[in-house]
Amino acid sequence: MENSSILQYSVQPDEVFISTSTDLKLVITNPVNGKLINFTGGPNGDSIDITFPIGNTETDLVETLNFNTKAPTGITCAKSAFGNYFTLRFTNNSTKLQPGQQLTVTFLAVPINSKCKPSTPAVIKISENLQNERTSTVNIDKRPDNTLDIIAWVSPSIIALGLSAKLYWQSTGGTKVVVGPFNSGDKTFPVQGPPPSPGNCSINIPSTTESQRTYTLTLYTSDQQHTQVPVTLTQNPPLITALTSDKSGFLKVDDSMTLDWFFLWGTSSAIVSNSGLQLNNPLTGVTVNPGYEVMESYSSNYQNMPSVIYYELNVNGFKNMDSKQVSINLEKVQMLYFKYTKKDGNVLSRIAKSFDCPGWKAQRLDIKNNTLAVLTLYQPGGITEVYYLGDGDTTHPQVQYFDYTSKGNGIYELSWVTANLVKLELSPGEVIPTTGIKSGKQDVNLSASTTYILKGTAADGSVITSQLNVII
Repeated sequence: MENSSILQYSVQPDEVFISTSTDLKLVITNPVNGKLINFTGGPNGDSIDITFPIGNTETDLVETLNFNTKAPTGITCAKSAFGNYFTLRFTNNSTKLQPGQQLTVTFLAVPINSKCKPSTPAVIKISENLQNERTSTVNIDKRPDNTLDIIAWVSPSIIALGLSAKLYWQSTGGTKVVVGPFNSGDKTFPVQGPPPSPGNCSINIPSTTESQRTYTLTLYTSDQQHTQVPVTLTQNPPLITALTSDKSGFLKVDDSMTLDWFFLWGTSSAIVSNSGLQLNNPLTGVTVNPGYEVMESYSSNYQNMPSVIYYELNVNGFKNMDSKQVSINLEKVQMLYFKYTKKDGNVLSRIAKSFDCPGWKAQRLDIKNNTLAVLTLYQPGGITEVYYLGDGDTTHPQVQYFDYTSKGNGIYELSWVTANLVKLELSPGEVIPTTGIKSGKQDVNLSASTTYILKGTAADGSVITSQLNVII
């Protein structure tokens, strides 16, 4: 059967002795160059069918499926009611596999049948039902149980710098297993229990320069006959297989985003950003606030705030550091209004300002004198915007006052006062006649709350807007 599966499948151990009982671990891996997989849960969701070859021939593995399973939280694996196979399902939508990530299902005390033939493996068939049906196979070699023999494997077979792995073995016909080389010398383990007589110990690579170490397991009989098998352990440099954000493109300065990542063989990690954020050994799924981070980090230097914010994941380990970045563009902050809120006859007072991001502190209000206020707004990307309010300025566009009053029966009166404008537009609405630019009123008939915007244009083409929410 040709493999076409999205996921990769392997079994530990991939060799077994006939007429014995052993645990088999099915390891399901999302390839390191794959994409994030979010499994769909529920009875009609994603599933993986595992079919053991049943019978008592050399190409069969078991004579019965009467054995139990152990699956990770959020996953079930049980014999199907519709045939001689096991079905793995997901209880909800929370299970996911990042590229390089694994999940393991254990088939407990699997009874291996009594027939084997050299170079004739038993083939476990996999049927993936992840949106589309795909297939894969896993071979298991069967060995006779009446000879002096040992099989061994290591889990995981690749480790990070300074970590250890578990070396497992099973044997027939011997009395002791000698494992080496260890820096402290070979270690001897007595063979205990009937075949497959399992044993295990921890192994590592106690070196910062050695990428592989091969351990040899030698099985002895009481009269010193022996056989041996090598097992190789590898330590790899760190590898980041995924760094993603739930937001892309442009982001408002008061919005947050979530970073997810996965890496292999790392010993320590950090998130660093030109926003000023630094997190050491963070857990994946961290929430960041690019705009506010920049605002706080550049509180004494707003003019140099970046508008493109990157987050870089650095992972340390054997020999090299691996790095990966994601970035986001910060939107400009929009000034909603800069105006007076009180009007007594022709006298305006009580300065107010508002932005579409209320928490944006990168701004400064200077009251020059009783006739002029200057608002400086610092934008991401080093842009500085300056707005003027008051009769002390005769050049820049101003919407000095913009408010409303209710006249009853759904009629609301909008009124405004402006300065230094040659054109004024009301939206929704129309261009205001020249006679109504400096000071004007307009009745509107409303049945729902509506937002109005006055857009004023000065003689030099510069523009000012002022937003008014008419609340019903």
